[in-house]
Amino acid sequence: MTGFTTSPRLVIMALSVVVAVIGSATVTDTYGQTPTAKQKQSVRQIKTNIDRAGKQFKAKKLGESREYINEAIRQVSGLAADASPELIELIKPEFERLTKAHQLLSAAGEKLDELKPLPVPMTGDPEIISFTKSVAPILVAKCGNCHVTRSRGDFSAATFEALDKSTMLAYGLPDDARLIQVIESGEMPKGGGKVDEGELKTLRAWMKQGAKFDGQSIQQNLNEFVTSPTPARNRPEAVVKTPTGKETVSFGLNVAPILLANCAKCHINNNPRGNFSMANFRTILRGGDGGSPIESGNSANSQIVKRLRGDGVDVMPPTGKLDDKLIEVIAKWIDEGAAYDGGDIQMETSLVAAIRKADSQTHEELIADRELLAASSWKLVMNGVESQSVPSPNFLVTGSTSESRLTDVSRLCEKLAPKIASALQGSPKQPLVKGNISVFVFDKRYDFSEFGKMIEQRDFPKEISAHWGYTTIDAYATVLMTANQSAQDVQIALAHQIASLYTANLASDMPRWFADGVGLWTARKIFSKEESMKTLDSRAEVAAASMIKPDDFVQDRMPSDRAALVSYLFIKQLRSESAAYAKLMKLIGESRSFEKSFMSVYGKSPGQLLGQQDRKKQ
Repeated sequence: MTGFTTSPRLVIMALSVVVAVIGSATVTDTYGQTPTAKQKQSVRQIKTNIDRAGKQFKAKKLGESREYINEAIRQVSGLAADASPELIELIKPEFERLTKAHQLLSAAGEKLDELKPLPVPMTGDPEIISFTKSVAPILVAKCGNCHVTRSRGDFSAATFEALDKSTMLAYGLPDDARLIQVIESGEMPKGGGKVDEGELKTLRAWMKQGAKFDGQSIQQNLNEFVTSPTPARNRPEAVVKTPTGKETVSFGLNVAPILLANCAKCHINNNPRGNFSMANFRTILRGGDGGSPIESGNSANSQIVKRLRGDGVDVMPPTGKLDDKLIEVIAKWIDEGAAYDGGDIQMETSLVAAIRKADSQTHEELIADRELLAASSWKLVMNGVESQSVPSPNFLVTGSTSESRLTDVSRLCEKLAPKIASALQGSPKQPLVKGNISVFVFDKRYDFSEFGKMIEQRDFPKEISAHWGYTTIDAYATVLMTANQSAQDVQIALAHQIASLYTANLASDMPRWFADGVGLWTARKIFSKEESMKTLDSRAEVAAASMIKPDDFVQDRMPSDRAALVSYLFIKQLRSESAAYAKLMKLIGESRSFEKSFMSVYGKSPGQLLGQQDRKKQ
């Protein structure tokens, strides 16, 4: 077993220093601080919108001017909500301009959003927000039915431990917290409830103070922190069995497609019939009002089979009894042990089915499916804009720019492919990734950003100009290559994306942070003489200094661009023990499991390893 005990630990030192500094800081530090680069950028954006409004006003385009001013008002409101005195001072000049513009447009008959006065900045210690007394009651009241008593949408807030392990928090960074984002966007909570302005302010303040827990146990149910707890479902979780290799029926390949085609209308929605959801394997095993639907090894006594056959009960689905051959597939799967071959039991059933299908396909079959998926993705993002595609042995490059520019990108990608495989000690033979990689080329920032919103339902950080995604079903890279740029200008970004995808393809449970870190390390190795790569380590150390906990980048608690930089440091550190790292990659290649391989080599998970080193440094 190999540990971090012999060589210098640059990343561990950086992380532990950060935790020590932040952990000892007083709450006043949160409010008495110099505006961040992101905040300064937001103020500049406010100025830009006011400038644009002025131009439209002079051109007598009052409607357009109004929209720019309303956007500036929204930006000021969001920025000033938890602003430090220094940030308020930075906002003031633009606020004065905004006030004048608001008066002019209102006098011209335009109806504008309300412009509220800037808040008086806090100069003393702010009230420390209690999780147990202030935050937990809000979560139980507004999110309890779906996320405390249940795990709807695969998100559980039943305990602080579950909340901490989720991707909903961003310690010290309320703007980056998914929990705050879904509330502010109106996406959550569903069902008519609403988090009011005061409650949102409490959640933001708690997040900004580091999202601290002040209870006795992080495993305590949130219902216990309120006077009138919401009743919880106490049904124990069923045991999930993994395949032995002797099964003839696969859940993902054979059973899931049947359920999706015939049961989804009633059982994969926000209000599943009989409270029986088939959204994921966990909810399938849990069952609904009628109890657990599956008795492993005994299909004749399993409620789901009885329902499908109509054995003494109303037949399901209501539209008519399924073909006996389909019912027998489900029955055979149960008789063989009802094993689950989809990995994470909370993964959507539709995704499990799609991944298992992709796993079973040949390279050529998967290429054909990914070409269709690439066309569908382009249409979703760029509806009405014609695209061209340039296929090559390892890539499908798609964009609306000229064919010659797309061909340049395609040739560059193929040139990078063997270099990446060689750097990662892989085989330079084709294919680099099974099913090939789709590369989307955008020449406008807006279109690049739209890809994130439409395909991944997220906003790409403004600092990035390339991004990758991998789900077995799909493997894609997106790159922003403006009209005045050539393929050579984006070669480092492409190397990072392609190497990350190559790594993601190695294991079914490969975490994004690891693949991203390996991707950056590979780009650094190939382009070590480029100026941007010479400053990579210093930029990565700055990103590490923004973390609250040493495993923030592992737990997806920070923006992806910064997480990739910290991951690069961690990968660099792992590679410093070459024998252990070589063993890790060898085991991953053999088992196709990152988690098991990492535990086998280091004896701990990445998060545990980081936490252990942090405790030693304190």
